[in-house]
Parts: sequence; structure tokens; C-alpha cells
Amino acid sequence: MRKLWWTIPMAALLALAACGGSAPPAEQAEAPAATEHHEAAATEATEMDVAALKQRLDNGEDIFLLDVRNPGELVEHGMIAGAVNIPVDQLEARLAEVPKDKPIVTYCMRGGRASRAAETLREAGYNEPIEFGGITAWKEAGYEVVQPKGE
Repeated sequence: MRKLWWTIPMAALLALAACGGSAPPAEQAEAPAATEHHEAAATEATEMDVAALKQRLDNGEDIFLLDVRNPGELVEHGMIAGAVNIPVDQLEARLAEVPKDKPIVTYCMRGGRASRAAETLREAGYNEPIEFGGITAWKEAGYEVVQPKGE
């Protein structure tokens, strides 16, 4: 029985060497973790705060401002002037309405749907959509909102 405790690990090491295994098991286990970290970093969101967005808009930067709230929320809370409304649940079907040649900033009420919208855009091949967060922070900063056209 005493000989058995070391023969099983030794047999496993010999089998690994015979199969062409080049890296020790500890190094092999580290490789997937590094890959997972790289993939997570690639999908991390780019975010912008209220003042930065306001400054970019005031400077006349050509930004596609995407409001992903439902139409009823626009009527109740207003929207940022120049924004285009495509509710987040309709975004995938309406991607043709979103340009690929300019920065895209997504926003909603507080940020959750803006994050989902940015992820949808990234998955569809849009380069670095920016999450702004929400109209709530915009209004709390004292910035103006407008009522949607046609309401």
C-alpha cells in the first residue's frame, strides 16, 4: 500500500511526458485565466460622466446620442437635445439607424439599459460605444432637457 501512494502520481507524470505535454499542470491552469481576463477587458464598457458629455456637446462634437428609454419615459422626463430614441428592446432590429462613422453615446434613466445597449452595439461591430448613464444625472446637474418631437 505504501508504494501505491507515489506510483499513481508518477504514472500520471510519465503519461503526460509520453503524450507530449510540455507545460507543467500549474502553468496550463494559468493560461485560461489569463485568456478570460483578456476577454473581460475587451468587453469592459467605456463610460463618460455628465460634465464630459455636456462639454463635448457644447464644443459641437458630432456624437450620435442614443436614448434607449421607452417613449413614455421621454414624455415624462424629457430627453437631451439632439438625441435619437431607440428603445433598448428594439435596438438589435434597428441597428441600421445607428451610424458606424461617429462616436455613439448611449443613455437611459440611470445606466442599466445604456450598458445593455452599448453591449449590443459592441457585439454588432460598433467601435467603442460610450455609456453615459442617465437622464437623471443630467437633470440633477441642472442641464436642459427637451420634450420629444411630436409629443
